[in-house]
Amino acid sequence: MVLVSSTVSAQTTHEYLGVITLSDSSFISYKLSFEETNGFIKGYSITDLSGPHETKSMITGTYDKDEKQLKFRESGIVYTKSPITQTDFCYIHFEGRLAKLNDRRKLAGTFVGKYDDGGSCIDGEIDMKSLVKIEKRAARLDKAVDKSILVSKEKKDAVNLLRTLDTLNTNFLRADEVVQVFSKDDSVTLTLTDVGQEDGDRISIYADDKVLVQNAAIGNKPQSFTIKLSSKPVTLKVEATSAGSIGANTVQLTLSDSLNVIEAITNMEKGESASMVLIKQ
Repeated sequence: MVLVSSTVSAQTTHEYLGVITLSDSSFISYKLSFEETNGFIKGYSITDLSGPHETKSMITGTYDKDEKQLKFRESGIVYTKSPITQTDFCYIHFEGRLAKLNDRRKLAGTFVGKYDDGGSCIDGEIDMKSLVKIEKRAARLDKAVDKSILVSKEKKDAVNLLRTLDTLNTNFLRADEVVQVFSKDDSVTLTLTDVGQEDGDRISIYADDKVLVQNAAIGNKPQSFTIKLSSKPVTLKVEATSAGSIGANTVQLTLSDSLNVIEAITNMEKGESASMVLIKQ
């Protein structure tokens, strides 16, 4: 799930990467991605990137360029890898200083945490930098390492900051993971494609007891399915029936509804499986 800052319909996507520091001094990785229109912002946050509790939430708020102040709050959950229920989630309500919306400014401030019913949970601080600035610095460091005669080729191949950032920005679906996906629509669309070079990746997908695909070869040509939602959650079981000829099974699954698009890439060996639980809000 990688979004790169770009201009779409005269709007720029602003992305920041950093950490949340909780009141108990623990740290959690945090990413923001949003667009600003006439002082109003809208986008999403991702907490615990590539971690066992990775969660994507929608955010709305305001940016006052005169006061140099950014405010936002998390609302509905798009997806989560955490086993806790939706009512137990602690949503961030942030207020901090941002001198200007560009790739050179630091974003920092405090937040209060609130449950869905408005009750207080945990508070803390957020400290972030522009993702563009982080990527530029990583590219310079990678270039310096590549030029160094003091670093072996093996270590150069192993240490690549840009590749590490790309991994953090990719939503992998790993063996035995359970991802809860939330939607307000009556149906969602599941689209399957192989990532990169076609290498014979095969998967089976079951929607509860219904077979969507069985030991199917997934290529670069997308295959799409419509999955109806109701008050009862639908469990998609994704099983890697082969790992292809190049590394692990890497099939991209895209779930989309009228509001959100979720991209996940399988990272499993033959016989391993993971689940996506579709929940209608």
